[in-house]
Amino acid sequence: MVTPTRIQLSADEKVKQNCKKKPGANQKECHNFIQVIQRLNATNIIVCGTNAASPKCWLLDNNNTYYESHTVKLNAGNIVPAFPSQTAVTIAVDGNLYSALSGTKSVIQRSYAYGTQKLIKTDDNWLAKAEFVSAALLAESSTVNEEIYFFYNEVNQSASLDDEPYKAQIGRVCKADDGGRSMLTDSWTTFLKARLVCGHPRDPKRFHRLRDAFLLKEGRTLYGVFSNSWGKTAVCKYSMNEISSAFKTSKLKGPGTCVASSAQTPKATLTVIKDYPEIETVIYPEGQHPLYLLENNETYTRVVADRVRDASNTTRDVLFLGTDQGKIHKVLQKGEQTVIIAELSPFKKEAPVSSMVLDTTMGHLYVSTESEVARLSLADCEQYKDTCWNCVLARDPYCGWDPSSLTCSAVSQVRNHSGSLLQSLDPQSTDVCKGVEEQKSQDALKKVSVDPTGYIYLPCPMRSHHATYTWVKDNAKTYSCSVDGESCTLRFGEANPMDTGVFKCTSKEAGYQEEITAYEVTLNSGRIPEVSLAVVATGVLFLAITILLL
Repeated sequence: MVTPTRIQLSADEKVKQNCKKKPGANQKECHNFIQVIQRLNATNIIVCGTNAASPKCWLLDNNNTYYESHTVKLNAGNIVPAFPSQTAVTIAVDGNLYSALSGTKSVIQRSYAYGTQKLIKTDDNWLAKAEFVSAALLAESSTVNEEIYFFYNEVNQSASLDDEPYKAQIGRVCKADDGGRSMLTDSWTTFLKARLVCGHPRDPKRFHRLRDAFLLKEGRTLYGVFSNSWGKTAVCKYSMNEISSAFKTSKLKGPGTCVASSAQTPKATLTVIKDYPEIETVIYPEGQHPLYLLENNETYTRVVADRVRDASNTTRDVLFLGTDQGKIHKVLQKGEQTVIIAELSPFKKEAPVSSMVLDTTMGHLYVSTESEVARLSLADCEQYKDTCWNCVLARDPYCGWDPSSLTCSAVSQVRNHSGSLLQSLDPQSTDVCKGVEEQKSQDALKKVSVDPTGYIYLPCPMRSHHATYTWVKDNAKTYSCSVDGESCTLRFGEANPMDTGVFKCTSKEAGYQEEITAYEVTLNSGRIPEVSLAVVATGVLFLAITILLL
């Protein structure tokens, strides 16, 4: 059991008072908003905050003891913003802290916290009011060739009235970069950037603003969430091998391959980088089109990805996409096809998903909004109930049907596991469960008695978003239902008069049909049962019966 420890990192009192005295100061910003929490090595974590508009960093060790940042050479003003509305991105590599600061004074720098390399940063004219979203290390067989990537947006300074006001960019530096000798002495000598577009080169309906990016290192694949001026979002997939090759083979900048010493970089190349670091190649997604578009009123805010082994030991990419309404979409990505496996609602209060972190070792996904944090299981096979069909039709690579225990079980992520679980991720394959004995957990027929003038709502839980749901009365008359959250609800009212009889909700998917629930509705000629009553503005009472399935 982990015992939480409270560590108080308040803004300095003198700094706080000075912040409040400034003309037009926002009193709410005169506190310490933690913007960076980054592990540097096995024993130390760096924490940086706004410190009442005067950025400051602290170092924490494994004993929860903290020290002022001056114990190591860190410039907090280039690591964390002065105000909570701005963003900062950090990544630690070999004890060095790589940081990217958004805003008017945008900068990418390396601080030598516990590492050995010198402090270097971007030149003042390389970034135009950048808005950073993430950073990642692209590992190589030789550490000399390793690259660090920053994903961000820049203000489109040449935009006309009809152009996108922002443009997504990828910035790259070499890990071995140690600054210039006669030129760019305290600056990167390997910094290059490229335009990143989600869409086809000839399609005007492209997505230009990057909302989030995640590098799946196992497959050297980049997944990005983009938005356009109309508030729509899309997901695009990129090959990091192609992106790295674009930097290395740029005609404008000369060889962009990382080298052991910056002294080897020709002066002519440094001159071009100093004056114009953007390469001529525009980076387009695989297939030159979005991988996935969200069609409803929701928008995506965050993305992480996991490479998982299915029951046949085939690797699959699973995306977890956070929405502006606090939901998580679990998506199977296969080639150019995407399938929503599940839609999860882990929060009590509807709010945009602001952060997602994967813990593949323990099999968890940590998700947060502005006010809540939730931990979700990556597998969570119990939600697919206890039938082979429900388990298999979920198309979840984490889960398979165990014919020995008659349960939907998690697929072992150990390499070369035995394929004893039944699973099929092919939508056209529906016979994997034929002849399999399984425990049926049919819900008992629920009896409902209502007043003739009342309204009645009959819920039917949606176990799969790919199934078709139908309500049938007395095995004859068919009713339509309305999707309400995770239920396909049959509603009676003025437009759909109430009737008596046995109402059954069935689902049909890939040739398999299942009865989900059933109700026997009768009329009550006497006193109205004691159930939930709703009062409308006219003062008339309407009866609403909601039966929850456990």
